[in-house]
Amino acid sequence: MVGIMVRTWVFLLLGSASVTSSALAGPTTLSFRDCVDLLDRANPELLAARAALRAQEETWKGSYAAFFPSVEASLGMSRSDPAGIPDPRYTSGVNVSYNLFSGLRDRGRNRQAGANLEVARANLDSVRAKVSANLRQVFAQYLFARENITLTAAIHERRIQNERLVRAQYELGRENQGSYLFSKTLMELAEYENRVARDQLVIASQNLAHVVGVDALDFEASGEIPLSEPPETARAEDLLPVTPAHRIQLGKIKLAESTSEVALSGFSPSLDLSGSVRNTASHLSFDENRQWTLGLALTIPLFSGLSTLRDYRSALESITSAESNRTVVDFETLTSLRQSLFSFRQSIHKLRVDLHILEAATIRATIARKRYHTGLLMFEQWDIIESDLINRQKTALASRRDRAIAEANYRQTLGIGDHP
Repeated sequence: MVGIMVRTWVFLLLGSASVTSSALAGPTTLSFRDCVDLLDRANPELLAARAALRAQEETWKGSYAAFFPSVEASLGMSRSDPAGIPDPRYTSGVNVSYNLFSGLRDRGRNRQAGANLEVARANLDSVRAKVSANLRQVFAQYLFARENITLTAAIHERRIQNERLVRAQYELGRENQGSYLFSKTLMELAEYENRVARDQLVIASQNLAHVVGVDALDFEASGEIPLSEPPETARAEDLLPVTPAHRIQLGKIKLAESTSEVALSGFSPSLDLSGSVRNTASHLSFDENRQWTLGLALTIPLFSGLSTLRDYRSALESITSAESNRTVVDFETLTSLRQSLFSFRQSIHKLRVDLHILEAATIRATIARKRYHTGLLMFEQWDIIESDLINRQKTALASRRDRAIAEANYRQTLGIGDHP
């Protein structure tokens, strides 16, 4: 009986220690780089783009096989019984064939594979930039929501102090009841905004967790987003050639041109060289009845029901279509690139200005508080200055978020990703 009680107490103590250690462990804390690594390993769109690139690489390498000879070996056995005596016959041979000229068909197919490879590379860069921009945006929203809680809590505390100051003035007969009630309402409004900020953090956490692929109930983000400065002298026209959208269109034009080259080869003759060595014997031997052949074949296409002509004309129209599409896409990409570049530069300037204004508003609010306390400033004037400070604090916080989002949009248009 004593042994059972001892084991029961040990079990309870171990269970309590396990729960305590789990509670102390807390939620998983991930930095921005940790989130990038998680996306790099698990994002389905990114994995699909990488697999497509690897597939095109293998296809491109395989297209070089047409420039090498083909070698085949054969080995066979047959039996016949014309006079009641089995007669096995063994055959063995080696065949070699090599295309000397095919009207540049093989080169065209190799260029087709190379063009598809360029498109796949540009598409992977586009997906990398898209996934990275999405992560930067939701991470910036998360940081904004987290810092907004701290800001609204500080505003609430400031409104509490203001309410106490106005109440003291009201009790001394220096302030009217309307001003006191208004300051009390502002305190309640600040409390409400802090509660809203806490709810917004929950939503931002869920959005970030969904993008990264972790449990929102056991997840926290820490650190900052790595930021950079925009090019001050570069023009959008100079940056256009490196964008994935432009590179994809160039790859499609090359694909259409190589397709026309393949179609044009249908009008050209084909010259093939072939050779074989064959051996037939009643037993496995490579020395008896050896025969060899060597041939050179020239194939000239005469008539194919005009299918070759139609294929070539279709390929020419595809080139025209691809070039027209490039013009449209380049215009749209250039517009987006110019807008994102301007917004990126403007967001940095605006953040700098908002921080300077916030610094001035803070000093002005400190002076105004002292003047109101000594009766040198009316409540209406003081409230305007206090409200302006709070609005400047909110604006500066939003500008910090908008600066990160503006850079994310610029990086996406330019095709810059955080993934390797």
